[in-house]
Amino acid sequence: MLFRAANGLMAPELMRELDIAPARMGFVGGIFFLTFGLAMIPAGVALDRFGPRATISALSLLGVAGCAIFATADGWLGLAAGRAVLALACVGTLMGSVATLSRWAPPREVALHVATVNAAGGVGNMLATAPLAYAIEAVGWRGAYWGLGGVCIAIAAVMWFGTRDRPDGRPLESGRENLGDVLRGLKAVFAHRFLLPFMAVQAVIYPSHAALVGLWGGPFLSDVYGLGLAERGWVLLGMTAIGVPFSIWIGTLDARFGTRTGVVLAVGGAMILALAPLALWGGWPLWAAVALLCAFSTTGGVIAILHTHVRFSFPEQLAGRGLATLNAAVMAGAYVMQQATGVIVEAIRGSASVAPPLAYQAVFGWLVVSIALGLLFYRRVPDVRPS
Repeated sequence: MLFRAANGLMAPELMRELDIAPARMGFVGGIFFLTFGLAMIPAGVALDRFGPRATISALSLLGVAGCAIFATADGWLGLAAGRAVLALACVGTLMGSVATLSRWAPPREVALHVATVNAAGGVGNMLATAPLAYAIEAVGWRGAYWGLGGVCIAIAAVMWFGTRDRPDGRPLESGRENLGDVLRGLKAVFAHRFLLPFMAVQAVIYPSHAALVGLWGGPFLSDVYGLGLAERGWVLLGMTAIGVPFSIWIGTLDARFGTRTGVVLAVGGAMILALAPLALWGGWPLWAAVALLCAFSTTGGVIAILHTHVRFSFPEQLAGRGLATLNAAVMAGAYVMQQATGVIVEAIRGSASVAPPLAYQAVFGWLVVSIALGLLFYRRVPDVRPS
């Protein structure tokens, strides 16, 4: 999560130091999600075939190379290449966690456990704010990424030596599949009746958070309110910190109310209510804008309910491939969202040195409309109740 969100803090400095235009910065942010999305289905096959423990351990080692490429970049292409490799390193983490938890926990409790994992990921988002800002001020953004390469080595070691795929330690049934079985499983996933409505909502819920917290939150606070690096870091830290307990709380709502579809629709509506004021008026005082951004940040935990809904819409032997296919829509949506918002900001900014409030109003408006359309399609999906 730190690698996904780090650009939201560093973007203004990277744009100034390396002379990167907003549209290209949008590409640097979005390439992570495009690569992630393209690699999701192969990663899903690997999760079903080799298990989350082996898959995540191996992929995490790629993070060392990604950090090295990013740390030595001298332009936007180098930054993009580094983020693409980092995306490959992270590609199996969340889906592997969801698939594993669905084997360890009763169905009624899976969403809560997934929400807890998401909340732990929120700590990564928090590290990508004020702590990363202080690290950058101390050793520079290049030095910070060299340090993160060492963290990737530690993650690979913990996954390999400290986890197992099933409570009883037995191999996965899908681990005995041959190539024909793998392809038939993929065909079954793509033939799912409600694949497209699932994709529609997956393509906007998390991508909206990624576009705001992971890319344009920092530039918005810098351009409109003049906040410096450390000040932006504290605001973004507050946004991510408030999302952690709410993520766990949202993970309990499906069991409490007996519905997953209803929870997703309700929280999605709250996302729209938080962003609409920022889209309609650009003159909010700083405290009000931060309050609305924090309100939006409380809704991110709904992705746990959505992933659980997806997981139990597929049989166990297709869990990795089903989750991966739908998560590919998440990452494709995030790529499109960051590219589109970058184009919007650059078009309205023109030749000015900073983007005006209207540019960010347009970004917030784009997010509102996208979320509303995704929820409209999602309403077609039948509920899979926790019981």
